[in-house]
Amino acid sequence: MPYRIDPFDPTQHDTKHFHCGSASQDNFLRRTARRQQRDDYTRLYGASEALLAAEPRCCLGFYAINAHTIGMADLPPGAVARAPRTQLIPAVFLSHLAVDQHHQGRGLGRILLVDALQRCQSVQQMLGVRLLLLDVSHDAGEAQRIKLLRFYASMGFRALPGWPDRLFLSIPALSR
Repeated sequence: MPYRIDPFDPTQHDTKHFHCGSASQDNFLRRTARRQQRDDYTRLYGASEALLAAEPRCCLGFYAINAHTIGMADLPPGAVARAPRTQLIPAVFLSHLAVDQHHQGRGLGRILLVDALQRCQSVQQMLGVRLLLLDVSHDAGEAQRIKLLRFYASMGFRALPGWPDRLFLSIPALSR
């Protein structure tokens, strides 16, 4: 199924029937996302069927990104070269990524992540960011946590030392 990913618009993305298996992700989408986006704390992107012309479209998946920093001391040796004097590394934080249960297992999560990575590369050209960070959620259970860790590892993410559920990926490395 072809998907379209657009900046999230609550008047265009119908979230009433969205259920991904994680109560915190579902609640974020329905109760918090609109306010955080309006107040410039995050940017959301929603996936819907590309060919569907009727508005609003069912939200099949989404992700949220925002600005972040991480201390050089929190990264493994060699993760970034020539840190600034502040020792703070600019990053993008992928705070949410979820796919509706009816569309899981069809590659939409990977499509959303690739879209997020492409947006990070665009941001990097304008602002200069080095890393994409994310936290693997615990609320869906241990089996799901392990599945997510494997998924992100397959996309090149590595865990931070001493913080196994916080993962990072070098944005400049994506261009190589």
